[in-house]
Amino acid sequence: MASFRFPVVLAMGMALIMVIPRANGAKFLATLFHPMAQASHNRFVGGITTSLIGRGHEVTVLAADTYDFKGLKKDVAATRVLTFKAQTPSSVRKEMGKALSADQASNPTFQLLSELARLAMMLKALNYIAVQNCADMFDNRDVMNGLLKEKFDLLLVEMFEPCDALLAEYLNVPFVVMTGSLRHPVFNEHIYNIPIPSSYVPFNPSGALTDEMSFSQRLQNFLEANVFRKLLDYMQISSFRTIQLQHNIGTAFSVRELIGRAELWLCHIDFALDFPHPIAPNWISIAGLLSDAETKPLPKDLEDFVQGSGDHGVIVFSLGSTDMNLLNSENDELFAKAFSQLPQRVLWKYIGSPPRYLGNNTRLMSWLPQSDLLAHPKTKLLFYHGGMAGVYEAMHFKKPMVLLPLFADQPGIGARIEKKGMGVVLSKSSLSVEAITTAIRLVLTDPSYKTNVEKYGSISKDTIVSPMETAMFWIEHINKFGGSHLKSRAGELNFITLNSLDVVAFILIIVLLGLYLDYVILRSCYRFMCGRKTVKTKSD
Repeated sequence: MASFRFPVVLAMGMALIMVIPRANGAKFLATLFHPMAQASHNRFVGGITTSLIGRGHEVTVLAADTYDFKGLKKDVAATRVLTFKAQTPSSVRKEMGKALSADQASNPTFQLLSELARLAMMLKALNYIAVQNCADMFDNRDVMNGLLKEKFDLLLVEMFEPCDALLAEYLNVPFVVMTGSLRHPVFNEHIYNIPIPSSYVPFNPSGALTDEMSFSQRLQNFLEANVFRKLLDYMQISSFRTIQLQHNIGTAFSVRELIGRAELWLCHIDFALDFPHPIAPNWISIAGLLSDAETKPLPKDLEDFVQGSGDHGVIVFSLGSTDMNLLNSENDELFAKAFSQLPQRVLWKYIGSPPRYLGNNTRLMSWLPQSDLLAHPKTKLLFYHGGMAGVYEAMHFKKPMVLLPLFADQPGIGARIEKKGMGVVLSKSSLSVEAITTAIRLVLTDPSYKTNVEKYGSISKDTIVSPMETAMFWIEHINKFGGSHLKSRAGELNFITLNSLDVVAFILIIVLLGLYLDYVILRSCYRFMCGRKTVKTKSD
C-alpha cells in the first residue's frame, strides 16, 4: 500500500510545483501606445511580456483597435489583448511622411534648424494621434471600469507619450518604463532626475554629436538639452493636461511630475555603444534584449543565393520596419547602380517596383530574416538605417556597418557607431553612387571596422546574466518591493535646493561678512594707531 502511495504523492507534488508559478504570478498591464506602431517597438515590448508569461505571470496588452500589432506574436506575448475603439485621424500619416522624407538642408549652417524643424513636424503629427487615442481610451467607460476592477500589480509602458503616466495614476498602479533606444521624447534623463552635463553628454534628439564636442557643438547641445527639450516637452505634454483635468487624474501634480514617478527605467543601450554618462540606481541597461534569440537556418533558395556569393560574401540592406517609403525613386536608383558595381551579392529589403538599374547580384525581398542572415558566416556587412535593435544584432554577430540615418534617434546612434569605429555613416542629403560604393568598400577592406565591432560586440555580450534575465529580475523586484529605495531625492527638490544655490549664497554671505568684519577691524586699528600718534605729537 505504501509503495502505491509514493508515486501518487510524487505525482501530486510535481503537479503542485508546476502550478505554483502561475498561482504566485503577478498581473501586469502592458500598453502599446506608440503612435507609429512600429514592428521593432512591438518586438521589444513583446519580448519582455513573452518572458513574463513564461515565468507564470499574467499580461494584459492594451492598445487602440486601430493599432498595428505587426511584430507582436499575440498568442505568446499576451495572456489577453484588450482594445478600445479609437478614431483614426485622416491626413496625419501624410504629415509624418512629409517629415520623414524631407531632405536636410545641404548647408551646414542650416542643417540643425532643418533637422529640428523636421523633428518638430513629425512629433506634432505623432502627438495628434496619441492625444486622440488617449482621449478615446479615457472616454470609454466600459474599458476603464474593467481596468479598475482588474487590480493590476504593475504597469509596463514604453513611454513615448504621456498617456501611460496618466493611466498609471488613474488606476493607482506603479509603472515601469521600457525604452527601445537612448531616450524617448517625453521620457529622458531630465524628467527622471538624472544629471546630464551638456559639456560631454550628447543629448541631441536627432543630431550627430559625440562625447567630444567643439565650442559650437557644446552650445548646440546646451540649447537642445535646455531650451529645445523644454519646447518639445511643452508641445507634447501640454495637450495631455486637458485630458488630465477632464478626468480628474492627479490634478495636484503636473503631467511631467506624473511621468517622473516611474519606478524603474529599463533602457535598451549600454556603454559598449553609448558614451559613458551619469546613471541612477533605477536606470537599468537591457541592451541587446533580443539579439541572442535563437537563429534558424535560411530557407533553401536563400541559402543557395548566399552560398553563391563565394568569397565575396553578402551585404544585407534594410531600412527597418517602418512601412512608409523613407527614400524616393531617385535614391532607389542610386542604390541599385551602386550595388550593381560590387562583387558582393546584396539582399535588399524592398517593397515596390524594382529599380531600372537593378544588378544581377541584387535580390529584392519584402521581408528579410535579418538575424538569421547576420548570423551567417557569408554575411560581410549590414547596410542599415541605424535602428537600435538592428545595430545590436550586428554587434552581437560581429558584423561591421554602413548606416544611413533617416530620422529620430538614428543620427545619434550613427554618431556612436562611427566614433567607436564599427562602421561608416552616410548622409541622405549627399547620397551618390560613389559615396555608397566608397563607404561599402572602405568598411569591407579596412580591417579596423571588423576588429572594433568584434571588440564592442564582445563587451556588450560580457554580462553576468542575459539582458532578458536582467529585465525579468528587475520587473519582479519592483513588483515585490516597489522602487522607492532606488530613487534619488532630486525630483522632490526645487531648482535652488537641487543645485545648492542657497548653500552657495549662504557661504558667500559668510565670506563677505567675514571680509567686511576684517575690514572694519583693520580700519579701526588703523584709526586707533594713527589717532594715538597724532595726539602724542601735539603734546610734545
